[in-house]
Amino acid sequence: MIGYRYFYGNKPVPAESADAEQILDRLTDLLLRENDVNKSLDLLKQQGLKGQDESPGLKGIHDFLEEVRRLKQKLQESASAGNDSAMEELKRLEKLEHELRRASWGLDLEKINDQEIRELLGEQSYQLWNNLKAIPRLLEVNGLIEKLGAKYVLTPKGMRKIGQRALQDIFASLTRDALGNHETHFRGNGMNLLLEESKPYRFGDPFHLNLSRTLMNTLSRQALAPSPSKGRRLLDLRPDDFEVYQTEKRTRSAVVLMLDMSGSMARDEKFFAAKKVAMALHTLMQTQFPHDRLHVIGFSSYARALKPKDLLCLNWDLDNPYTNMEEGLILAKSFLNREHTPNKQIIMVSDGEPTAHLENGKVFFQFPSHPKTLAKTLSEFKKCASCGINLNIFMLGQDAHLLQFVQQISRMNRGRAFYTTPNNLGRYLLVDFLSQKRKWILA
Repeated sequence: MIGYRYFYGNKPVPAESADAEQILDRLTDLLLRENDVNKSLDLLKQQGLKGQDESPGLKGIHDFLEEVRRLKQKLQESASAGNDSAMEELKRLEKLEHELRRASWGLDLEKINDQEIRELLGEQSYQLWNNLKAIPRLLEVNGLIEKLGAKYVLTPKGMRKIGQRALQDIFASLTRDALGNHETHFRGNGMNLLLEESKPYRFGDPFHLNLSRTLMNTLSRQALAPSPSKGRRLLDLRPDDFEVYQTEKRTRSAVVLMLDMSGSMARDEKFFAAKKVAMALHTLMQTQFPHDRLHVIGFSSYARALKPKDLLCLNWDLDNPYTNMEEGLILAKSFLNREHTPNKQIIMVSDGEPTAHLENGKVFFQFPSHPKTLAKTLSEFKKCASCGINLNIFMLGQDAHLLQFVQQISRMNRGRAFYTTPNNLGRYLLVDFLSQKRKWILA
């Protein structure tokens, strides 16, 4: 981890508060909600970063404003008594307070006279102020953001880091919460999918030796044998002792992740959770299943393909707030029909039944759902099933009409439905995806 090494004058700022990794963690949370790198950076500068354990963290503009207000209160009594020096310092503090308030609204921090901070608030506050100013530069030095024109954007490295953190957050929660019969197949920090079973070695098997089991077989056999003669080796390995890990032949798969971007997804952080899961799934497939193909589709009043690099700054659709599953399924089916793999899957994340469909090229909307909307949507589900596409639906709602609609889909294509919450969505979706991958493995 690279700490603060940003130079002001001839002296480097001490790396005493937050480092790039901690800052990226906080920036990630802000980005998932604000959908804009520059706005998220401004909020980070406003709020600062709370330290962990004994770490002092990162002081934000609001903290500096509070410090100025406290100093003003102390000086006001002296100034009211006619103390000229106190009145002069009070005026300087009021001017600094005004500048800091403007800075909290997005003003460039470089435009604030940091010498005033040093003289009025002290050397420690001055150095903490330089740390705050150094945030964009620190992230740039670490290759996480870059400046294009007047705005900052995430680099590919920054996107990968955020995807990895989303994945780690979701799987870290698996150690804390039970999820029914779901199983995880992870070991260590690398999150590698493993087959832990081993078997006796047979001629022709790949020699992926399970050393501990092999040695235990030798020891068990020798323990039952007569006492060894003088000078005999302690361990006498024989071919029958060898055990090797069972290997897996993974088949390529193609997945379409359908994200509901309708207006109702804005409530209760549902779209925030869906975005985080999309990024985690993309990262998982890139790192663990690089031969698989992931397509992402957003659907609201209309459906459109989404690029993984756009996921972080994606927002629910304010201008087209309806739920047109039909067009999303048509687009998903067209993607999967072009893929040359027997394993095709649609993963849909939504919070309600369809309320819109295409009528002569235009969107027809009605709530509650019109029977024709339901019929056309169910027809597309049936077509997906006839193409051999597996379907898993993750529903963030459980009203009566929705339950009935999902039951119809499940009966039609033998798909599965999961009723969950934004907090549990990632854990259910990713663990289920991995269990499906194991079903696609050929011995």
